Amino acid sequence: MIYPPLVSIVIPLYNQQLVYFQEALLSALAQTYAPLEVIVSDNHSTNEVPAWLATQTDPRLRVVKPERFLPMVEHFQFAADQAQGDWILYLCSDDYLYPDCVETLVAQLPANDRVVVAYGELASVDFRDLDQIKFFYNRKPTGIRTAAESLNELIRQRPFFAWIPGGMIRRDAYRYCRDVLDGHITYGFDVALLLKAHELGQIAYVNKPTGKFRIWTAKEGKLGGNRLIKNIIDAGQCIQLVTESTLLAGYVGDDAIAEWRQYQARRWELAALIDYFTGGCTASEAKDALAIVTKQIGAPSAFTRFVTFLLSKPQAALTRPLLNSMYGVYLRLQKVVKRPF
Repeated sequence: MIYPPLVSIVIPLYNQQLVYFQEALLSALAQTYAPLEVIVSDNHSTNEVPAWLATQTDPRLRVVKPERFLPMVEHFQFAADQAQGDWILYLCSDDYLYPDCVETLVAQLPANDRVVVAYGELASVDFRDLDQIKFFYNRKPTGIRTAAESLNELIRQRPFFAWIPGGMIRRDAYRYCRDVLDGHITYGFDVALLLKAHELGQIAYVNKPTGKFRIWTAKEGKLGGNRLIKNIIDAGQCIQLVTESTLLAGYVGDDAIAEWRQYQARRWELAALIDYFTGGCTASEAKDALAIVTKQIGAPSAFTRFVTFLLSKPQAALTRPLLNSMYGVYLRLQKVVKRPF
């Protein structure tokens, strides 16, 4: 591999709100790192975005389009397949890269080719305002981890980890891992991509903000509807990816996997409860989600029974306002604990 390497920023696009897409694309084009190409793959958008995109003339920008409309994850696969760079950095069309993101990540790469993924700290922002940072996610020491060190670190991370945007994967590693984007995993493919990459080499992390991402839902106008059930199924498939890989399972061991299953089961049961009392789903839909957790991730527990009780009548209606208030307090505390950098 020639250094400095060519980096491909890949932006899959479909009917994104124009202002969000503008922020994403302009942040990619504003990178301080020079050997760069920016690929926008338009999945047959029907809103005003393609017209604005046609006005952009930066020579580093390349716009592509699949022959037909593709499901989201398959479109991510198609978009990355167009990359010509040594490294691929996914940027969702509603997210943002700090100007020195790519420069920061490339600086972490050693002279050898042992590192297959490099990522940095990510900021969760108010979906209406990129400048309103709610909290940072990873917050751990900068350094290069062996595959075993990194995988154990990730599955023990609480509450969970994130690496896109603000992370890049070596193109040959992407080619090795691209089958996780064939459609059997719907929304958790980014997690699956990172986990599978551990079969190939080391992971670099830098404790510096490299990207911002919005978390918003169908309630706020995001395409795709409620993703709760799909996310639970995806979580189970990510665990299965590790357990079915002799190499990855050997890195973490049975006890760590059991602990990971237990944590993920309780996490998604709590997510179902939160989705209910914040108005994202009905109590019946949340109960269905609990059943999927049991089937896809792990056995029920005392916490499962407690959540089921809260979702049952008449207490569901009585506790909904209280739980919503408590959740608001938790979010404010999280901003205090994980906000400063």
